[in-house]
Amino acid sequence: MREITLEDLNAAARSGGAGSLAVRIELEPAAGPDGIVAPAKYVDPHGNATYVYEKRYVGEPEARKVVLIDSSTSFKNRVEETITEAQRTGEGLLATMPRVTVEYGDNAEKKVFYDSQLPHRGFDGHIRVGSHNGEPMSKIQEYADARNSTLGNLLPMFEFSPETVLFGGWDSTRSKNQLRIPSVLTGEMYGVLAEQNDDPVVHRAGARIDPVGASVKVSEKTDREKIVADSIDLSKNTKEGFVKGGKGSVIGLGAIPPNASRGVLDGVSVRRIVSSRVLSFTMLRTFHFGKGAEGDAAIRTLIAAALLRAMAGYDENPVVRANCALTETSKPSVVLNKRYGEKEEIEPLTVQATEKLLEEAYKQAQEKAGIVWNGQEFLVQGNPVVLDNTSAEDEE
Repeated sequence: MREITLEDLNAAARSGGAGSLAVRIELEPAAGPDGIVAPAKYVDPHGNATYVYEKRYVGEPEARKVVLIDSSTSFKNRVEETITEAQRTGEGLLATMPRVTVEYGDNAEKKVFYDSQLPHRGFDGHIRVGSHNGEPMSKIQEYADARNSTLGNLLPMFEFSPETVLFGGWDSTRSKNQLRIPSVLTGEMYGVLAEQNDDPVVHRAGARIDPVGASVKVSEKTDREKIVADSIDLSKNTKEGFVKGGKGSVIGLGAIPPNASRGVLDGVSVRRIVSSRVLSFTMLRTFHFGKGAEGDAAIRTLIAAALLRAMAGYDENPVVRANCALTETSKPSVVLNKRYGEKEEIEPLTVQATEKLLEEAYKQAQEKAGIVWNGQEFLVQGNPVVLDNTSAEDEE
């Protein structure tokens, strides 16, 4: 097998080229086939935590019950972490990508967030309600031009926030001209359940011993209020809950007994885990940048190369979540899906190979479309009112 090349991406960036690049990775719990893994948790209509189950064809005669371990949105966020880390360390070409940076506070209290970390990327509310060089963002022409981009010409957004074009976004809070940039990269992870019929969930929660005392109950309200007043950074709900009842467990005092009730979710046992990703060239070919056929194709190639580099970076450190340590059971399958059912298997993506590919794609985009990446940073001062009114608690 061979490695993917610039010529492959150039062909895929033009009509008639390959439709997609598909990656499949087979995994198992790092502890072994008998290990328990923690899938993604969701909230059911009653407000209770739950896992998501589906029926899928997984190469067997009949559909099997699977559990969702990582969603497409979550997968993209994890791949974006590769870009965030590159921009933190300054290593590799991804570090030179232009970015939007939102700063809250100053000096020792400063908090910095890149568009790769914000929920809505270049369309995020933290950008929209902030300011640039003392002017509200609503008056910044560069920002207005980016939001006024269309799929017919995404260049202003690509120059303002390449991250948004790479991973997609929706300017959903705008009163009109809501730009939607579809994601060209999708991915997910699911596990084929070992238990196909009965409840597959392991219902248990760990215990904790408090060496000071197994139970703490503060009976006097004045004592509760003093403890709350002397405590640092307790949330509003935590304060109110402790003052009302005096139970030490509310503020982290006392032992935690073992719990095996059905409402406790500790994980599931799976017989097989699959991580699949698709880079859609057909979707990418709907992006235009006003640079003519050659220039537009060069930018599409750059986007594809950047996504492959970011994905390869994530696969070198594939963290999912706590209690979900996984290991590969074989080499990943990487397939270039061409026309008329033709499929070509290529070598697994590596950081070294994709970094070289990205460098070639960037040089080409520079020459054919005038794209310049030198670590440009568009600095947004976060609105202090937002920071002053944040909370770690979910919005009710």
